[in-house]
Amino acid sequence: MKIVYQVGRLDNPAIAIKKFYIKNFNGEIVEESGESELSSTVLRDFLRKRGCKAKTVVIYPVSIVLNSRLPEYIQPANLKEELAAIFKDPSDYLKNPDEFIDRIDLERCRDEKLIVHSLGEYMETFLDASYDDIVLEILFDMIERYLKGELEDLYLDISSGHNIYISAILEAARHFAVFSNLMNWLDESKVPKICITFSDPIIGSSAKSFEIHIQQQRFTAFFSSPIKRKEAAEYNFSFLRNIYPDPDNGAKGSEAAKLKQQVREKRKKLREKIEMFCLLFSAIKNNVPLYLYYQHYHSVDEIKEEIFKLIEHAKGQLCSDYQKSPNLNKRAYIDAILSLGFYIGIVNVLEKHNITMFCQDTGIDLDLLKRSFFEIYSTFRVPTNYVMLSNEISNTQKILEQMDDIGSWTGLYKIIDSGKPVGEPIDRNYFAHSGFERNITEIRTEGSTIFVKYAFNTNFNVINCWLKDRIE
Repeated sequence: MKIVYQVGRLDNPAIAIKKFYIKNFNGEIVEESGESELSSTVLRDFLRKRGCKAKTVVIYPVSIVLNSRLPEYIQPANLKEELAAIFKDPSDYLKNPDEFIDRIDLERCRDEKLIVHSLGEYMETFLDASYDDIVLEILFDMIERYLKGELEDLYLDISSGHNIYISAILEAARHFAVFSNLMNWLDESKVPKICITFSDPIIGSSAKSFEIHIQQQRFTAFFSSPIKRKEAAEYNFSFLRNIYPDPDNGAKGSEAAKLKQQVREKRKKLREKIEMFCLLFSAIKNNVPLYLYYQHYHSVDEIKEEIFKLIEHAKGQLCSDYQKSPNLNKRAYIDAILSLGFYIGIVNVLEKHNITMFCQDTGIDLDLLKRSFFEIYSTFRVPTNYVMLSNEISNTQKILEQMDDIGSWTGLYKIIDSGKPVGEPIDRNYFAHSGFERNITEIRTEGSTIFVKYAFNTNFNVINCWLKDRIE
């Protein structure tokens, strides 16, 4: 589905209908025109004629009905009366603007609408919203549609609306582009194409028709964690309290305890996924592939469900009152959502290469590990990791070539230097040797095949701390 977003106008229908035309589409000369109140609907109809599924989502700032000229052309009479009552006291309208806007018989060519908060004073009504909240409202809508399989390409019609809403749409689209790129390392075709569209200037123009221009935008995502070392290693993901803070609603006794427990449970489940993402990311970034075979990572469906819950929680606060917005912590929400999207991307890659729990008695074929991670590091565009891994494996193979078969699991420390006893693992050695730290790595051979695993008493809590401390 191609989704076209545009800020609504609710203009006087006597002058709102304009003729728009499209002359160039993806480098192809086309001849398409149509009349509508909004250029986005002409673009949608053009896309449909080309066999595409398309719909318009018109974004309405909640302030759009607080317009002294709206009663001049709004119909029918009872709606005018309701509007007059809203002008006197907008409190009820601001609790549920959707129902009233839906009954306004203007811009009916839209397919769906999205109501967002407004900033400023309108007809002596002051609306105290946060720009960041408006960005999140639009971003959440894009992400939900994408995860539900509805959004394939994104068109942002910036022909209408005040600067604040246009800026919010563009910022939301930028975050969405990063999110969708981080999800789709295996198949870039699943990353939605994002285009900005706009018509020739209308206000002050004497033209009879207006061209719709379409400009594709390019975005790139890098193998870089949204969560940084300090937040993971020192603050222990404390930013999640900005998403799920302990309740402070005046409840007491058992009710207060119950609410606090519910919030903490939500925060705990989110934290588990954010932390696992950080560990997997750091293991790949820092080239310790064997570690990844030991992780019980979440399924893609579980991670998606966490994103939906996160958005549902935020929307519950955003939709509760349009007089003001809740001032959500945008940075916290974006870091969490991007991390979860990236987590999905990593899980898809690991599952493709069957990087999952294995039989401890058998171990992992070292050559298979090497081949798998050549492709994994290529996918994530970290080729130097493969060079380091390959060198480390080659060095081990050279040592083993000079030895007889090792029929039972033997500590690597005995193979490298049989005169030294086993010691405590050292983080510097762990990362310098691609995770094959001599004190915790065990090896056995079957002919020319080398199998590896970690010793049964390996303390993964310690390794987890090392990994979080090395997130870049």
